[in-house]
Amino acid sequence: MAEVDYNKTCEDLEKQELDAPNGVPPAHIYEQLLAIYLLQNDLTSAKFLWKRIPGSAKSSTPELALIWALGQHLWQRDLPAVYTAINHEWSNHVKDIIKALHESVRQRAVELVGCAYTSISAEDFTQLVGMTVEESILAAKNYGWGYDQATRMILPTRPKPAPHAPTPSEEQLRRLADYVSFLEN
Repeated sequence: MAEVDYNKTCEDLEKQELDAPNGVPPAHIYEQLLAIYLLQNDLTSAKFLWKRIPGSAKSSTPELALIWALGQHLWQRDLPAVYTAINHEWSNHVKDIIKALHESVRQRAVELVGCAYTSISAEDFTQLVGMTVEESILAAKNYGWGYDQATRMILPTRPKPAPHAPTPSEEQLRRLADYVSFLEN
């Protein structure tokens, strides 16, 4: 299956919203756009979209309210509630987007745990990643993290920092200053 470019899809949906007759597209456009904003972790855009969706679309499309409930849980950083709300039979319009959102939320939680904790109980980790205790222990081991059976503690290892650009040398800075000086004169 080909990887979906949700950034491009988002642009297309935004254009469809703008080009819709009377500025009101079909409800499935709002559903998809709202779900993609959540996937992109763009909670501000999701909130503004929710405010501009007509009340008639909100009341006639129950799934729209369910997607917005996900957004509210994300806004409040209530991950257990996010995982509970995701556990729904979604329509074909948003099913793949919500699945990608689920994976994205879980991955962000894992990355945060890896950066913030030196040890975390398996039960607490389970709450943050929305898995069973057994699944979360297995996932932690798959990330290369340790697990202490006696204390039931998961032992994350810090991710390797991304390589950053080298600091310019004094010679490079001098040449840049000379070039800027040349352009100004």
